[in-house]
Amino acid sequence: MRGILVDWLIEVHTRFRLLPETLFLAVNIVDRFLSAKIVELDKLQLVGVTAMFIAAKYEEVFSPGVQYFRSVADDGFTEEEILQAERYVLTTLNYNLSYPNPMNFLRRISKADQYDYETRTVAKYLLEISLLDHRFMGYAPSHVAAAAMYLSRMMLERGPWDADLVHYSDYTEEEVLPVFRLMIDYLARPVKHEAFFKKYASKKFMKASIHARQWAKRNASAHGVNIESTTHDNSR
Repeated sequence: MRGILVDWLIEVHTRFRLLPETLFLAVNIVDRFLSAKIVELDKLQLVGVTAMFIAAKYEEVFSPGVQYFRSVADDGFTEEEILQAERYVLTTLNYNLSYPNPMNFLRRISKADQYDYETRTVAKYLLEISLLDHRFMGYAPSHVAAAAMYLSRMMLERGPWDADLVHYSDYTEEEVLPVFRLMIDYLARPVKHEAFFKKYASKKFMKASIHARQWAKRNASAHGVNIESTTHDNSR
């Protein structure tokens, strides 16, 4: 259910044209809240829309009003319910929204290649995989960001993981490989998260989801990823 919720949040995030940082913070809020409270299934969407509402107010210069979040949830909740949920979520988190956002790490690593637009666009797509697949939860945001940049550069044939990239990422090539392989594993399997795939299939994002999946299917075995051996439930 978590994967379905996050996929929907990506759709909401895209519709409102919010910053990447807002999406990552929203999912972090959801995960932290769900680790502290038991939530009934019929309230899960309320938690998600409230988390995005909170994250937008924290990250955006101009954030959408509560009425827009009510509307995007198909009027399943009233504005007052969202505002009450906002207070409850923030109280549960002790009003602490501090979070090592992976976008900040990706931005730092991008210094090593002079902020190459194509590399960073593909890396953003790869970075968002970590929001949908529970297997990435055991890795630090900085580690996932390094792996996203590593795989993006490999797909675009941008050269080796050199000393500058090690310096700005704080990860060697060997350290990046486990997360890199998880990303390939996700990409090489059938699409489970339609909103996420559709978002990055657009020209705006260089059709990154289409090209990345094609690349992964061609190259998975060469990088030690056997997608035939087991079936992972990466939708949780």
